[in-house]
Amino acid sequence: MRDARFRQYFWIFIVVLAVLLVKIRIGGSVPYPPSYDKLPAGGIRIHVNAKPVPTDSIGEAWNLEKHVQNGQVIYTANLYMSGREQLLFPGIGVKQRTPQGVLYDASGKIRFDGQDYEAVDLFVDRSGTAGYIDFAKVKTS
Repeated sequence: MRDARFRQYFWIFIVVLAVLLVKIRIGGSVPYPPSYDKLPAGGIRIHVNAKPVPTDSIGEAWNLEKHVQNGQVIYTANLYMSGREQLLFPGIGVKQRTPQGVLYDASGKIRFDGQDYEAVDLFVDRSGTAGYIDFAKVKTS
């Protein structure tokens, strides 16, 4: 009796572990943000501001953060769900400097309502307090 119960719990554990691994590997799908701009070729632009997201907030929130590491400044656009940081999209290299601000190459992938996107641009205004992140639709083969 005890051996059968152990096997049952063992298989339940294996199934739960497999589901978690698949979820981590595939990644979850998040809803489209409440407000965003549509770009050509199916891309989207999400506007971000440099203000903290309260830990007791409800739903989805995006913000812009400045990180200083080893004397290097890195900006990230961050997705928060219910006050917890879920994903971050760093600006990894300067693409263009303008009087309005700096356009960076962005990195990272996300799935909005089942459609895969990848971060392509992160713009930060001169003051470092606002900007936007552009996502391009990933082409499926």
